[in-house]
Amino acid sequence: MKIIFKHFYLFFFISSIYAECSDLDYSLCLTYSEFCTWDEDSGTCYEEGGYGTTGGSGGGGTSYGPYEYSTITEAQGLRNGPDYRDGVVYYPIGGDSPYKSIVLTPGFGGGSIYMSSWAEFFASHGYIAMRIGPNDEVNDSHNQRGEGLLDGIESIRQENTRTGSPLYGLVDTDNFSVSGYSMGGGASHNAAMIDGTIKAIISLNPTVIFEDCDVCIGAAYCICLVPEFVNHSVPSLIFAGEFEVNELESYDGLLGQDVYENMPSTTDKIIFEGAGSGHGFAESPYGEVAEYALNWLNYQLSGDSSACESLLVEPLSASLYSTNLDCEGSTLGDLNGDSLVNIQDIILTVNYVLSGDYSSSADLNSDGSISILDIVQLINIVLAD
Repeated sequence: MKIIFKHFYLFFFISSIYAECSDLDYSLCLTYSEFCTWDEDSGTCYEEGGYGTTGGSGGGGTSYGPYEYSTITEAQGLRNGPDYRDGVVYYPIGGDSPYKSIVLTPGFGGGSIYMSSWAEFFASHGYIAMRIGPNDEVNDSHNQRGEGLLDGIESIRQENTRTGSPLYGLVDTDNFSVSGYSMGGGASHNAAMIDGTIKAIISLNPTVIFEDCDVCIGAAYCICLVPEFVNHSVPSLIFAGEFEVNELESYDGLLGQDVYENMPSTTDKIIFEGAGSGHGFAESPYGEVAEYALNWLNYQLSGDSSACESLLVEPLSASLYSTNLDCEGSTLGDLNGDSLVNIQDIILTVNYVLSGDYSSSADLNSDGSISILDIVQLINIVLAD
């Protein structure tokens, strides 16, 4: 059975070849230049608007945040965890510490670098973001990648006490989240099943494989998805593509929509299905994908009530958007927490604009800055009441 499974495992992924820009060689990357860009330095192909290199600048429609950021590599003293490879920590400069964290892992065949754009995005918005790769980019299982995410958390935790680390004493050791793309997105749920203390998941076009011959009776190669395989309480934001199953036919029943349906109704969860999109819908941060991912962290890790309210609004780019989220009576635009949206909240927002300070609760349009646009949106909320 194990030999059969190994061949079936490879078949699963062969069927998804060219689903990601990262799978393409130089010539094919140029062929699909409308969607993909070839990076000469790394010799890799990435999605247009993918990883950038300049802190706080972004590109390709990515809404980078107000903070510059820097990195810590293993050559600079970062722990080299046994369950992952090539870890790099991105951290904000001048943000509000202690910093909350997210660890990100890539899809099948990809290394740590493929999560660079997401790591940069989160760091620019005030979070510690660590990108890791699997020890074996082809053969590591979903569960091994989940263990890698947890090992990444341990490395960040140790930065809090490592003498000489720029994050010494600046890590919130109680607030960690995990994320990943494709196979890495599925691995985030494996991590949650291992460690329920994780605060949040951002699952980017996840694929899952659960092999259990006692449970998956009658299923090909003992692979299926049933509620007990994702029976965790970690709040989960799940991105999926409307036509993703057309690209990954072998994963029918094992994609993001299926994960959402099988998760407990008592666990905070969102399914954001991109209209007209496929497996690459959430491969990199841009537009509403980035906006909703950031709001998810701001709410689940920071308790930002306005971010929760924003998550209840159906995105324009969604073909399906469903959630059981309850914002417990929080009100979008209520900056001072008095359960009212009025002139006092407008004054607070104006003060943020004049002082140049930043607060996610005042950033109503989640564009990484507080400006006249947020004031106008807040005035419209007041006038509508």
